[in-house]
Amino acid sequence: MSLFIRHRAPLVLAAACLMFLQATDAEAQRRRPQAAEATEVTVQNRANATLQYLYVTPVGEVSWGEDRLGSDTVERNRSHSFTVEAGQCRHDLRAVYENGREETRFGLDLCNRTEIALNGRTQTSNTDLQRQGPVALFVVRNRTGRTLQVLKLVSPNGEVSEDLLGAAVIENNQTFTGRLRRSAGCTYEVVATFQGGGERNVAGRNLCTAREVVFGGEGGDNEPAAPATGEPLAFVVQNRGAVQIQHLYIRPRGTSAWGEDRLGSETIGARGSFQVRMPRRGCEYDVRVRFNNDREEVRNAVNLCETTEFVVTGPAVAAGRGDRKQRPTERPAQPSISQIVVVNEGDRPIESLFISSSKVSSWGDDMLNPEVRIQPGARFTARVERDDQCNYDLRIVYQGGREERRMRQNLCQRQEIAFGGANAFRIDGGGPDNGRRVVFSNNGRGDVREVYLTPVSDTHWGDDRLGSELMPRRFRLELRLPTEAGCRWDLKVVYEGGQSMEKRDQDLCAAPEMPIGRAGRPGQVASTGTGFYITEAGHVLTNHHVIDGCSTVAIARPGGQRVPLRLIGADEGADLAVLVQENASTTPLRLRNGAGVNVRGGEKVVLVGYPARSQLGGVNVTEGIVSGLRGALGDQSRFQYTAPTQPGNSGGPVLDASGLVVGVVVSQIDKISGERTAQNINFGIKLDLVRSFLAANNVRAADGEASAALPTSDILQNADPSVVPLDCLE
Repeated sequence: MSLFIRHRAPLVLAAACLMFLQATDAEAQRRRPQAAEATEVTVQNRANATLQYLYVTPVGEVSWGEDRLGSDTVERNRSHSFTVEAGQCRHDLRAVYENGREETRFGLDLCNRTEIALNGRTQTSNTDLQRQGPVALFVVRNRTGRTLQVLKLVSPNGEVSEDLLGAAVIENNQTFTGRLRRSAGCTYEVVATFQGGGERNVAGRNLCTAREVVFGGEGGDNEPAAPATGEPLAFVVQNRGAVQIQHLYIRPRGTSAWGEDRLGSETIGARGSFQVRMPRRGCEYDVRVRFNNDREEVRNAVNLCETTEFVVTGPAVAAGRGDRKQRPTERPAQPSISQIVVVNEGDRPIESLFISSSKVSSWGDDMLNPEVRIQPGARFTARVERDDQCNYDLRIVYQGGREERRMRQNLCQRQEIAFGGANAFRIDGGGPDNGRRVVFSNNGRGDVREVYLTPVSDTHWGDDRLGSELMPRRFRLELRLPTEAGCRWDLKVVYEGGQSMEKRDQDLCAAPEMPIGRAGRPGQVASTGTGFYITEAGHVLTNHHVIDGCSTVAIARPGGQRVPLRLIGADEGADLAVLVQENASTTPLRLRNGAGVNVRGGEKVVLVGYPARSQLGGVNVTEGIVSGLRGALGDQSRFQYTAPTQPGNSGGPVLDASGLVVGVVVSQIDKISGERTAQNINFGIKLDLVRSFLAANNVRAADGEASAALPTSDILQNADPSVVPLDCLE
């Protein structure tokens, strides 16, 4: 046998090398963001009509491709499955129903989202049409009263495309979303042929900038509707507002196309004016004005034959967010990749970084390689692939398991996101660089959803200064206001949940910093949770989020009596807090010690706590098993269990079969489960993190070694005196 081994040694070594390379390749495949093989995708028809055509194409393909249904249809509440090729994840989807209605979805990640529910309502939006990249999108609207059967594009050199509709048609009042490759040019003649004969065309259309083509009634296409008659119209547009006018459109009453921008390359400044001369096509016109804060004003049926001065009051003055808006012909192309700099202002290295769209419920892949760490004080540039929106969620994990999150961050407007320091809680609301700086801080418990700020002289509230972001507790909104707008401003704040607050005639020169958090009534219960005694001297352990923002934390005793607790220490990242009941002698729960200190997969666990106290009233017990030894996304400071967990359980003990503490209840599943509903996925904090936290705060908890298993009823009876309901008071 030894002789055989000696002669086979090179072969064994080669086999070992091969196994190592295979393992390395498997790890690379695991971390690769795209699918390694064809993916099966299922489409469910939740609309109120039969699905007749289905087109699914990679985002970079110019054609919608073949109808995925072939000769089949998909009835209401039925499904259809198809496959996408390996290595192609991002796809656009177009569905056409039997009534001619079109539904579109763009930038779907079909490698990670294998079930798509169609509702028959989602159509191509202006945001979709603004999407950048090699393929441009445009929309054709049929308002002729007839069925549009063939649609073709004719290039300036006379080349005619295939029928863009394929087997489909565009019914009256329906739309079609077309695709073209920007590199091949954008200007085409759009030719439509209708059922029963007849052809209409729109010539010389730049589909990369003028993205909507409307075929209307006679004279109602995107072309002049009727010849000019009589003397030309001449009038002055007066901008009486404080916001610059960037676009001006005027169309004869009853037509559908707005036509050219009457300002051309000009603008109308605040309190400025502009002379308009145009051919007369009747007297009644619709006028559309667009301002540089992206708001617009439309007035219908204006008699321009009798008007020498058209007055625009405009929206309230707006500080603006980011760079000043440019005209469409001058606006630089929006990159499909955003670069964001993550700054570590904490005192520990960042070892994991996750960035995902706020519209999805999966965090995706770790953006840091195993060898990469963002050291304290260091900066890391991440590249994020954008599709049709700007809001993203960020999650970082420090060395040791502590984590921070920043939700709904607008990566189209931000260049940096800070973690760990004072800048981590700063929202830049924009404004002129030389403007007056004002700060609003959220000192309440709830999130701020909208902030409006206008000079007292304005009659409109203007734009939401937060845009699409939320302002959580402790965050600061920093704005720069134009000095010419003066010191007296009106403020309106809308909170998550819909409640609002207004402060009129505020002197922001005298008070450049202002708290805007939702005020509570002193002594009112803001929230409830669970805690438990860990020492005979009355130390109580719970979650940080249970006591965060409370003016007082108290044990709620029967009959309404409250016993106040004093905070000893708290760690937001670990989500732990320890308090003490003064001059108390208590019976503590014991932390499991010895050889079996760590939880094991499959072992029984019992929760004792006070969930939904307003409905359930007293103590509650549930049981389950340890179903995983890590938390979400491999978090080693957490473990997973199946015992039912409800709001109010937070901060309570996770007990083993002998009644010893093996963890602290922390959360239910959050943003990791895709689109399927997750059940019985709950997380506890491991004991090693609990012990480190207590040691840092000079608290020595009672401990004990595991003994014989007890019935759940005995575990509840033994733990009941040591587990306490907590009230967070405003």
